[in-house]
Formats: sequence, structure tokens, C-alpha cells
Amino acid sequence: MSFFWAIGIENAHILEMGVDELAWTGHRARWREDLALARGLGVSHIRYGLPWAELNPAPGVYEWGWADEVIAELERLGLEAIWDLVHFGTPAWLEQGFLDRDFVGALEAYASAFARRYAGRVNRLTPLNEPYISTYFRAGWGIWPPYLKGRAGFVRMLFPIVEGVRAAIRAIRTANPEAEIWLNDAADFFHPATPDLAGEAARRTLERYAAFDLLLGLTRPGQESYEWLKAAGYPEAGLRAEPVEIEVIGLDYYPETEHELYRAEDGTLAIRVASEPLGLARALADYHARYGRPLFVAETSATHDPVGWLEYTLDQVRQARAGGVWVRGYTWWPLFDFYDWDSLLTRLEGRLCPVGLYRLSPTRSDRQPTPAAERFRRAVAEGI
Repeated sequence: MSFFWAIGIENAHILEMGVDELAWTGHRARWREDLALARGLGVSHIRYGLPWAELNPAPGVYEWGWADEVIAELERLGLEAIWDLVHFGTPAWLEQGFLDRDFVGALEAYASAFARRYAGRVNRLTPLNEPYISTYFRAGWGIWPPYLKGRAGFVRMLFPIVEGVRAAIRAIRTANPEAEIWLNDAADFFHPATPDLAGEAARRTLERYAAFDLLLGLTRPGQESYEWLKAAGYPEAGLRAEPVEIEVIGLDYYPETEHELYRAEDGTLAIRVASEPLGLARALADYHARYGRPLFVAETSATHDPVGWLEYTLDQVRQARAGGVWVRGYTWWPLFDFYDWDSLLTRLEGRLCPVGLYRLSPTRSDRQPTPAAERFRRAVAEGI
């Protein structure tokens, strides 16, 4: 495949938190117009997904009407979907979410049903968006329900998420042997503000690799992730589980992706945005060296100077490719603005995050092009 360009539509849907970005942004009402807007940028691919809770409203019950319409429209427009099966949220009938005892089997069944229904039409599937962030925000950092903290909480949440993804991948391959697994995650990196924090910063950075390492069989005795996961209580059976294949790894990289770990005045550990980031090219090189898989930029955007950020990240992709890293594509996320991610969805105040190529102004139903939209369109036309 030659280098591809993609756009994404923010689709976080988390019932227990009251989050529904597709409703907040007006996409539910004007999804046809939004898909046409995406195609108008010249892209060939779109990262997209509909809420699991709505496509699978009860165990073994599937309602495909909306997905049928969307996929038919994507085909008409000539847009190739990279489809998110799960984007942070679970159906209400999984009362404990990712920790529910039925979660793994439920995701396996859903993935199988989707892959079988749309075989040959949607062949690039993301079983679960950002397994590291899905874990870290709920357990570890613990800013989302059930608010678990520390490494013990992190591995408790990570285990079912990874096993769910593993089961989903196997189910997808059985249902559609032509399917490819495109799994993305945040490329978070922690820098120490002082030398005494170097060890903790390195440990936190290792967590970003945990899901990929577990899925790809890099958690055997003697390997880097084995020791810390085992010490934190990760089940031995999970550490030694049969690996699955991932065709393409996506990296999500923003101005806030690299952090500086420091001690606050009260002595507690805190994080802030790194003042001297290593950069996207370094992240791409690190993941390529670790996994040897093709990569793509799965998410990137910026609130401040988005045109400058677009230029910077494209230059970083060029640097990585020139250095031998197989970067297959670039995604601007999102097509249009979204809401309340400035607080990472911890405060639902209807605050517009002006990160899209199109501004939701003067109302949520409007799509006003930004200077970044035209620059992105030109970049697509010119190529990498």
C-alpha cells in the first residue's frame, strides 16, 4: 500500500459518564454531510465507529441499521473505513464495564458478528481504541470510573481489556480471514524533571507498551515487560498467552503526549507537558524498533497553531520514513471540533475544543473550514 491520508471523527460514547460525542457534535443528525465533508478533503481512509451499546443493545442482539447505512455511504463515497468496534464505552448490560465477568466473551461475540456481516466491505478493524489509555484513565491514573489507582489497579483493568482484544482478534480472523487488525494507542512518554525521578519516569513510559507487548508475545520471562507486570500482579496465564497478529500499529501523538514528571510543593508526584519533547519521529522509530510492524499516525491535532502542528508532524513523518521507519499513513483527528476533552471528559461543561479542521460555529450543526483544513487538503494533494 502506498502512503494514505485519513481523517477521524471523535466517537467517544461512555454511558456511565454521560458522554456521547456523536450527539454533542451534531454528527448523529448530519452524518451523511460529515462523511461527504471528509471525502472532500481528498482522503482515502477514515477512522470511524458507532457506539457498541447501540449496535449490540442486549446479549446476542444486534441492530445493524445505522451501520448498514453508514457503510453503504462510505462505499458510495470511496472512503475506506478503519473501524473502531469499541471507543472507550461498553453496553449498559455489562454492568461492570471492562471489569464485568462477561466482557471478554461479549466483545468476542460482537467482533465476530460485525466482521462476519461486513466481510469484504470493512476489512480494517480496530477491536478497541487505545487499550493503554482505556486502562490508564480508569485505573492507574484513575480519573474515570471505577477510579482505581496505582499499578495494582492498572493491571487489574489491563487484563480483561487485553484478553478481550485478544479474543476479538481471533474471532475477527475466523469470521473474515481477509480482515486486518489495525490497533492504535497513545505514545505517551514520561521525562524526569530531576535525576531522582528517572526510574519512575521510565516505569511509567513502559506502561504504554503493555498492551502491545502482551498481545504480541513479548511478556515471557527475561523480557522487559514481564518483570514489572508480574510484580504488579498480572496473571501468569496472561503473560504467557498465545500471541495474536496485528497488521498495523497506530500511534496517537499530540502536543500533550510527552509529559514531565516532577514533585509538587507538597512532595507528591505530578505531571505537566514536557518542555523538551523527543518528538513524533522518535516515537515512530521506537515503536518500529520494538515491534517491527508498519505504523501510521492514528491521531494528531493541536489547539494552538494547528497549521504549525500539521507542518511539524508531517516533517516528523518524513524524517521517520527517511530513517527507514515504515510509516504507512497520517490521520488528522478530528474532522471537526469536539467537546470537553480539555478536561479529559472529567467535567462535562459543553466546552468546545477547537482542534478540528472544521469549526462547530456558530452552532454545533455548523462546519466552518479553518486554515488548517485548506493546508491539510493541500498536503493530501501534494503527497508526503
